[in-house]
Amino acid sequence: MIPIVIISGFLGAGKTTFLQHLLEEHGPDDRVLIIENDFGETSLDAMQLQERGAAVREVTAGCICCSLQGNFKNTLLEILNTQNVDTIYIEPSGISKLSEIIHTCEDEEIAKKAYIQGAITIVDTMQAPIGIRNFSSFFKDQISHCDAIFLSHIEDVQQQDLAVSMIQSIAPHTPIHKEPWDTISLRNYIKRLYHCDETTLHDDNPFISHTFRDLRTLTPNQWVTILKGLPFTVLRAKGIIPTTDGPREVQYTTHHCHITPTTLTDYNLIMIGTEFDIPLIANEVCNS
Repeated sequence: MIPIVIISGFLGAGKTTFLQHLLEEHGPDDRVLIIENDFGETSLDAMQLQERGAAVREVTAGCICCSLQGNFKNTLLEILNTQNVDTIYIEPSGISKLSEIIHTCEDEEIAKKAYIQGAITIVDTMQAPIGIRNFSSFFKDQISHCDAIFLSHIEDVQQQDLAVSMIQSIAPHTPIHKEPWDTISLRNYIKRLYHCDETTLHDDNPFISHTFRDLRTLTPNQWVTILKGLPFTVLRAKGIIPTTDGPREVQYTTHHCHITPTTLTDYNLIMIGTEFDIPLIANEVCNS
């Protein structure tokens, strides 16, 4: 299974700089491929990354989470089927929604060969307060769906504190890290993140994963009640569920449960954990 790492962040936040730090930790024999998404016919970021010796596949002139979503999926499948790579980094456009990129990467065809090792969001503390107010849908989506946040441009302490406060109001349990980023091993840190833990993909461990389909259409509150009532052995749940108020995205861990509106309608609910009763849960969440 090939690990995928998504590096998101609003325009100019420092995604390419973060990727450059990651590339410095790779050895000459590591087979790294970067999917770079930007607007326009050429990408300066892609050229900078190629200078570091990485193989870069560009998906340009649009946003991979919306108008180019089909192209992005096909590009990723083509890479997985034809390229001999150890790690794939995805740097989406600054105005991409992280939730939709994650959804594409968890497509059934892609999941046969790759898994999301971690989703990182880079936040520029100088632009964050204005961005959260003026571009709320993009900023909040990138912040609320990532596994860790890395702050850039932290020179102004007052501005930094304001940005952290606003971030924590959106994602109170997500770890936040400040520059300088090269004081820790970024690769090792990402490997320890829990997004879709690779250990759940093997048979010789106590973890199990199950996808529930044919989901019941319930009120959002009823879904919250069910999710919060899951046994402690369910460590993670995520997916798209039908509700009486329209489709909702679920992000559940043992310490938080978020159900947010979405335009996606590929209804399924994935649960990961240890020794949970699949038929018992299915009786609550499925039609039959």
